[in-house]
Amino acid sequence: MSRRTGTTHSMRGLLGETLARRGLKVGVNRARSVLLWPQVVGPELARLTRARNQHGTTLFVEARDSAQAHHLSMQRHHVLARLQQALGDESVTELRFVVGTPRPEETVVVQDVLPPPDRERAQQLVQDVPDTLRDAATRAAEAITRARRWREQQGYSPCPVCGEATAEQPCRACSLTLKDPAVRRAAPQLARDPRLLDTLPVLLGESGTQAARHLALEVLSEQMDLLALECVRSGGEVYYREYLGEQARLYVSLTLRRTNAPLTRAHLRLLPERVQTVLAGSVEQD
Repeated sequence: MSRRTGTTHSMRGLLGETLARRGLKVGVNRARSVLLWPQVVGPELARLTRARNQHGTTLFVEARDSAQAHHLSMQRHHVLARLQQALGDESVTELRFVVGTPRPEETVVVQDVLPPPDRERAQQLVQDVPDTLRDAATRAAEAITRARRWREQQGYSPCPVCGEATAEQPCRACSLTLKDPAVRRAAPQLARDPRLLDTLPVLLGESGTQAARHLALEVLSEQMDLLALECVRSGGEVYYREYLGEQARLYVSLTLRRTNAPLTRAHLRLLPERVQTVLAGSVEQD
């Protein structure tokens, strides 16, 4: 029996490592919680609710009215325990219930078969997964691709924080994360030192780090805009130009999600237009 248990854990670990290398691990965890929701709450409650998406370790669930959402919120600890048991881990640590009725087209898309181009993209995501894990990984990749395809068909734009297609800008989950005091405290620190990208996920999680990065880019953008004006007003004062170049390097590093990216001509396009104009003559060739 112990040998069998150990094998199970080894297969789970192998699947996690493989999907992480393909950039799918977070998406797979989110898809698992959404797909398991009907099984966890049972058929009766599943008809009245819908697991919408998972952001970070929070699963957002739609209820048909505010009374039902309030009732489920009061029972969320019991439901969360059952969900974590079904998942076999604690990839979900919080449930949030919001009011919203699933639209008919959403149900159709869930049951729809992916067209060949989307199916091929999903297959590419799992092409390096071992054969013994291929079926599970493929189902997860197709669930992620199907959800993204539906949102794109509705004309949704990528959330500026997490990148997921959404009708709201930023998406509702990221809007809540952006208000987190810990995230807002971390943003100016990250704007000064992109190396914190390596350590912040431990403190804020991936979603919190993405939100802090978004706020840090806003801080740097405002600073660069003022510095670009001062460069023009001062006739190209060296001090302002050097300081602007340093802020631009920090901006590029955070944009590329690197701890220390150089400022090259190829990177100028990542900067606001006014900053590009001021720095164009002083940035080194690639």
